[in-house]
Amino acid sequence: MKVNLYEAAPVAGREMTVKAQVEEQAITFYGEQIIVKGKAPFELAVRREKKDVVSVVCDVPVEVVRSCGRCLETVVRDYDLHIERTLNVADKEAYSDGETQPDLISYIEDCTLDVDMLVLDELYTMLPMKVLCKEDCKGICKVCGTNLNESTCNCDQRVPDPRMAVFSDIFNQFKEV
Repeated sequence: MKVNLYEAAPVAGREMTVKAQVEEQAITFYGEQIIVKGKAPFELAVRREKKDVVSVVCDVPVEVVRSCGRCLETVVRDYDLHIERTLNVADKEAYSDGETQPDLISYIEDCTLDVDMLVLDELYTMLPMKVLCKEDCKGICKVCGTNLNESTCNCDQRVPDPRMAVFSDIFNQFKEV
């Protein structure tokens, strides 16, 4: 969803509320395909501070669908994001409270705020690198690919010591004779 900031708050000192919704989208996060969905519509408060400075405040509920880091089952997590940004529309910079260095922003183009990109920018800071379906997830078998949470397999799970590979080769040669 895109919001024109000058139409939403045309006069300095005035605040307007815009009804917004995060659209479902598939994104790549550290090589993993994840799906981000908006759970419900939310209110985006836009306030014109000065000529080119606008503050944006909203509380966004989102749902993230990912794969378990061990067994690859689908994992759904809910996040409640609170976003407060002060944006300089002319210079494309975002100022945080108490920070002296501005951050360059990518979610504003020609005085239009891309709400989905704003939410993703905030969500990236909250997402863990990997998620698990449950705390004691056993993962999948390295040999046959069986999900070890659902069933067991009879594969040899022993990992040979690479330093002993020479002796293993010698024993295998004597077995063949």
